[in-house]
Amino acid sequence: MPRSGLYRLLMRLALVVGVWASVIGLTASAAVARPEPVPAPGDDRSGVSRYFSGPQGLAIPTAPCDPAGPSATDGTMAGQLNPQLGAKMAGYLTAYKMSCARMVTQAVKDRGLNPRAAAIAIATIIVETSMNNYSQAVDHTSIGLFQQQDWWGSREQRLNPAYATNAFLDDMERRYPGGSWNNAPVGEVCWRVQQPREDLRHLYGIEAGDATLIANALWSGTSAGPKHPYASGRVVSGQSADGRLEAFAAGADGVYHAWQTTANGAWSPWRPVGGPRNAQLAVASNADGRLELFALSDGTFDHMWQTAPSGGWSAWENFGTGGHRLAAGHNADGRIEVFASNADGVFHRWQTAPSGGWSGWEGTHGGPANARLAMENAPDGRLEVFALSDATFEHLYQTRVNGGWSAWENFGTGGRDVAAGHNQDGRLEVFASNAQGVFHRWQTGPSSWSAWTGTGGIPDAELATSRSVDGRVEVFAVNATTASHAWQTRPNAEFSPWETFGGGGTSIGTGRNADGRIEVFGTSHAGVYHRWQTGFATWSEWAWLNDAGPAMPQGVVAGSATPKGLVGGSARS
Repeated sequence: MPRSGLYRLLMRLALVVGVWASVIGLTASAAVARPEPVPAPGDDRSGVSRYFSGPQGLAIPTAPCDPAGPSATDGTMAGQLNPQLGAKMAGYLTAYKMSCARMVTQAVKDRGLNPRAAAIAIATIIVETSMNNYSQAVDHTSIGLFQQQDWWGSREQRLNPAYATNAFLDDMERRYPGGSWNNAPVGEVCWRVQQPREDLRHLYGIEAGDATLIANALWSGTSAGPKHPYASGRVVSGQSADGRLEAFAAGADGVYHAWQTTANGAWSPWRPVGGPRNAQLAVASNADGRLELFALSDGTFDHMWQTAPSGGWSAWENFGTGGHRLAAGHNADGRIEVFASNADGVFHRWQTAPSGGWSGWEGTHGGPANARLAMENAPDGRLEVFALSDATFEHLYQTRVNGGWSAWENFGTGGRDVAAGHNQDGRLEVFASNAQGVFHRWQTGPSSWSAWTGTGGIPDAELATSRSVDGRVEVFAVNATTASHAWQTRPNAEFSPWETFGGGGTSIGTGRNADGRIEVFGTSHAGVYHRWQTGFATWSEWAWLNDAGPAMPQGVVAGSATPKGLVGGSARS
């Protein structure tokens, strides 16, 4: 072949190679791939470092996700979640990244979807941007958390987490009509919306577990609805609208009040506020964010309320006559409903409008006499009431959301105390104690329950429940000689063995800090103590809140032994 002909052939080959190189470069970011099996974790993950950014992100300018910037709670939650993660973001969550995930989760909630939708969105932003709201395009016109190109919206829209999340969800619901995304693998849904090249498809599934953990933590932390399980007993706490816990303890000379001076922070001294002596207490949040406290003694029933969200408190006002125990919770529309027991059975009152006035007292057509009470919300929002006396255990529930009530149904035999909580998936979990230990039942469906199952635990215990930041139910028990603690080993799952949580006491209660950490309150004849989570599975020692507070009289609840583990100490700083 002549030299000129060879030259022309080589030039044609070079041109073809160049065209194919350009095509390959373009398809790396935008090609729609054909479905094939998703590689499992542990398969080739070379695309993580070569195509998408690493966990810290690229050196690209970012925009704020929350216009107010990351919050202290974002930083605390990032620190709590980092040790729990197992994929790309393990150890790399920051307050900024959590603020981005928080805004995504809030957009999902505002749309009326569920935590699974939030997990799908968060898995996507982990893979696409390591949870960074990139404000400069380096891959064609892609910007923002989801790396959306210009056909998704304007620059301002794509940098707005709420808009970007809803644009993502619009496409998800178009591709998975009728909520069918609920039954598809998280990673597969992410991939079908984003449509990167085929060999990167598996990355979203790898991040699904961590995304679910983050979404579950944020789902409870961003909730604007009622906070439950509901607190009742000798020591209770509620969360003010600004996130600060406020605690109340029932002394022999009236009710005492202490509060966090900052959200997640230190406590004020205890202050006497009057009210009934040796009362049983319950606290609930009004729909407008104001806390309301109810105090029942054998002689009277009084209540007081915040005059403004996170503000001061009203004077005490009479709410009824004396009784035995009480519980307060929220209807799905935000109205508080209060139940109280006496020798004649169980009675209730309810707000006639959210944050408004009250009905008169009405009977519930029975119920155990002098029962211990617990309330919770079913997954659909209906209130359910559990009433345990020495001789019997009965159950009452709303027949429709915000509506009337069923007849009482038998729920078991008699016992010492009762507590109710809810699983991450919404199913209720009920605990009861007697002389043999602690037992529990749980919902297996909207109207079906498991049989009673023993958990071991200490006999004749006072009980309280709470939920960890990732949605696991935790249960606490105290009697005259010891305190114990058990927890779900993962959300919606079985419980750990009981572990010692301290010495004996007279009552126990729980609250949740603004950052989701559980705070436990214990009482004895010496005063009121607390312990708080320092991480997912770590706890502080017992300490005073600030000072000792009121002494709990001997024999009022569970004996008078000085609690070996409830020892005075300095308040948390």
